[in-house]
Amino acid sequence: MPRFGDSFWIILCIATSFCVRVPIVRAAEEPPSILVQPRNQSVSLGADVTFRVTASSDSPIAFQWQQDQTDLSGATSSTLILTNVQLTHAGNYVVILSNSFGSVTSLVAALTVDATFTKITDSPIVNDHGDSTGVAWADYDGDGDLDLFVSNFGSPLNYLYRNNGDGSFARITTGAIATDDTNSEGCAWADYDNDGDLDLFVAVGLNGKDLLYQNNGDGTFSKVTTGSLVTSGGSSRGCAWGDYDNDGYTDLFVSNEGGQNDFLFHNNGDGTFSRITTGSVVTSGGNSTGCAWGDYDNDGFLDLFVANNNENNFLYHNNRDGTFTRITSGRIVTDGGSSLGAAWGDYDNDGFLDLFVANANQKNFLYHNNGDGTFTRITSGPIVNDVGYSWGAAWADYDNDGFLDLFVVNGPPSGPGQNDFLYHNSGDGTFTRITTGSLVNDGAIGDGCAWGDYNNDGFPDLMVSNLNGQNNLLYRNNGNSNHWLIVQCAGRSSNRAGIGAKVRVQASISGQTRWQLREISGGSGYASQNALHACFGLGDATNVDLVRIEWPSGILQELKNVSPGQFLTVKEPARLESSGNQADGNFQFILRGGKGSSYVIETSLDLIQWNRLSVITNLQSAIAISEPVTAGQRFYRVAETGL
Repeated sequence: MPRFGDSFWIILCIATSFCVRVPIVRAAEEPPSILVQPRNQSVSLGADVTFRVTASSDSPIAFQWQQDQTDLSGATSSTLILTNVQLTHAGNYVVILSNSFGSVTSLVAALTVDATFTKITDSPIVNDHGDSTGVAWADYDGDGDLDLFVSNFGSPLNYLYRNNGDGSFARITTGAIATDDTNSEGCAWADYDNDGDLDLFVAVGLNGKDLLYQNNGDGTFSKVTTGSLVTSGGSSRGCAWGDYDNDGYTDLFVSNEGGQNDFLFHNNGDGTFSRITTGSVVTSGGNSTGCAWGDYDNDGFLDLFVANNNENNFLYHNNRDGTFTRITSGRIVTDGGSSLGAAWGDYDNDGFLDLFVANANQKNFLYHNNGDGTFTRITSGPIVNDVGYSWGAAWADYDNDGFLDLFVVNGPPSGPGQNDFLYHNSGDGTFTRITTGSLVNDGAIGDGCAWGDYNNDGFPDLMVSNLNGQNNLLYRNNGNSNHWLIVQCAGRSSNRAGIGAKVRVQASISGQTRWQLREISGGSGYASQNALHACFGLGDATNVDLVRIEWPSGILQELKNVSPGQFLTVKEPARLESSGNQADGNFQFILRGGKGSSYVIETSLDLIQWNRLSVITNLQSAIAISEPVTAGQRFYRVAETGL
């Protein structure tokens, strides 16, 4: 008898006199052959994981998956799907493939589960397929919970999600803000009319008209349809709010691509804007994408960086008179590059803002602020040597150790995405690239990103937008034992949202007294905006020695011995300015404070005994008060009621 694998013969007779023997070779009857092995994976808590094996066989294959050499019930197909992964899912996985002739075991595929973040999979935020670009966190309804706006390019409507206060979100589907169908790119929140409610600007590409939504104060918005801000039309990409002349009202910069001049709109303080048409900021052309305001020289006035694709980037120094000087020397503006996004952050805690620039298909840029108006480009370390198609970038101290970390989103124009980058600040001026967890292994087609503590636990969470109909990504920070402090700036003489305010804290961390700096940003990265909070990691500090706020108005406010672990809302104090004796015999002074806020005016002869002079409501940002001139010396002070 022939054995397995032997040849069989058949005799063919042609007519009656000629016969030949023709061999028939049977395929070898063997166990399955694995063509593609299951691969190692690293994910965050809550993620879904799929292991796959591809094999060939001449007979049906039976599959049995194992975790750490234990059979998994029901895991009998070529794919193994694990949902809502937990730490217990971590381990080594193999699959045993068998047919009637034997079995074979795959190579080991290791699954690591990182507990730093939880990947959210059951929210409309991550299940509304779109062509998403910018993302911006803000508490638009004033209930103390961060809401989220996501802009979409093309047919999907833009998304507005209201935070339900329990970790979940509801998508708003009514009103122009949720039903306008435009080629939206950048988005940024600010209280441009200083009425206490955050308004929204959306940059529209392909020569469309940009969008401005005024907050009605009741959870709804009115679309602004008149004025140069919404009628100029441009190939807009990025946008950022900033009060560049410190008049108490936020102005707006919009970056345009394709060689078109960028836009700068000055806030007139009456709900309207004037488009600035002179000066290098709006006449330099360029192929502009991301943009970000930042007071890099600490002179109290916001400067501006603009990222350009395939040409030199722009840096504009604020001349403190409403004009800007374009900086033309230094690598920060001569390095060229395919720059798409930029973000300011004081990563080494020296009190000066440094700058990260995201580039496409080349090394990214990190510029260290030398403290004298110049920058040094960092050339060592993974943060400036990893190559990706980088779009957005956002700083945040995600582990609250007292040093800013950086997330960078990657996404080629088409095809499967490259993994994003997360860099942990080592505290010595260097960074370590994180390689575990879903944040850096999901591989999508990313665009924008922004940090915001949406569940109010003191640890920043991360939102990432994705293009081409892919789900967006939301990662909830699971925190640790480190302490924290979150400061919300409520401007009065300054713009109401406190954009541009510099918040500094001093605390002793690991036995070392350390200062940290955060500047409230009106938009950065690519087309996105972190929450309008100053978030500080405090490590093991049990007390914040000093909180110092440098308001755009020039007011310096300090709070001593502040307890960690709280959301601290700080209202800018009102300011009294003397106008001197008037011709009518009265003494006049100007009260500068919050629009619509009420104030108590008190007077004293000796700074000991104070008497109430009047209670007034400031209907605008400033009000004149007159008092009869009296002999001797008198003192005046003011306090906002309700504080």
